[in-house]
Amino acid sequence: MQDLKRVWSGIGWLEATALVVLGVTLALVLTGQVSPVALAIWLVLGYFGYMARSVIEEAQRFQPTEPPTIWAITLWANLGLMALGLGSFGWYLVGGGSVAWIPFLVFVAGMIGLRSWRRSVTARLYAWRIPALKLLQKGEYRQLVRQLEDEATAGRGHPDKLAMVALAYIEMNKLRQAENLIDRAMNLAPTYASVNGALGSLRRHQARYDDAVHAIQAALVFEDNANSRYYLGLCQYLAGDTTAAQTTLRGIIDHPDLMRQGQVYGAFILGQIAEEDGDSEGARDWYARLAEDAPRVLPTLEEEARRHKQTPYAETLKSNVRAMQRIVAQRPVSEEEGTGAA
Repeated sequence: MQDLKRVWSGIGWLEATALVVLGVTLALVLTGQVSPVALAIWLVLGYFGYMARSVIEEAQRFQPTEPPTIWAITLWANLGLMALGLGSFGWYLVGGGSVAWIPFLVFVAGMIGLRSWRRSVTARLYAWRIPALKLLQKGEYRQLVRQLEDEATAGRGHPDKLAMVALAYIEMNKLRQAENLIDRAMNLAPTYASVNGALGSLRRHQARYDDAVHAIQAALVFEDNANSRYYLGLCQYLAGDTTAAQTTLRGIIDHPDLMRQGQVYGAFILGQIAEEDGDSEGARDWYARLAEDAPRVLPTLEEEARRHKQTPYAETLKSNVRAMQRIVAQRPVSEEEGTGAA
């Protein structure tokens, strides 16, 4: 019964309307008031409308980051080919026979060609991302700004590139410049994952953790990934919402795509929450996981705290790094004592 309730609660107004229309149409067919051919036509048209809505929504998500011509070609080619494919299927249903296979084969060939073209276009449009991410990961923030800022701010601006440059400015502790770029990106693409992710990073470094939570949640609506959820859990914890932080971090701590920093810092936070709840055994388990990769992660966190010195976020980070260092330093002693007692 609960499963059935969940299914019904997940049905939107469009799906509910479609079910009602389908029921009415079937009733009309069974009573002889609508022919099977008309039913097939209406079903094909209804399904096309439903699929077209999804295609248009997906296209609108990426419109701010693509050249208008490429965006329009992609949208209209998808809609046209989908109409051709569904139309040929409907034609076959109403007795078109083998002739209906001709437009269907054209549809298949067109989709293959469109996908191939999109792959090449996407590779060209987003060729800048991997080099930019590498610079960001290596800490070469000034070089990233030099290479990308002019492109990001040219014309009306490119929201994805604006967000990337903003992240570099955040790491350089130039928060005002970052805020200006993010404001511009938000005007262009307020729902875009990278834009809201950059806003979440900015608010975290400003110690505005509640605002950071809202921004990261908006990013996750657009695109879900483990690392964004780690930052969500981190900001929830720093904002004082330990219950939400625990739920979020437990959900991704074992995710294979979670970066090492998320594994270590996430384990620390979960250990701290366990201690606050009086679960000393659970805390020890989390701290054991923390210690596995802490030597490789703590220097990175120390460097981040140093870059953002004299800010509330940096002081919090520095305090947490010291706590993690104490945990790692004490573990071998604790283990030896435990072995001796046994």
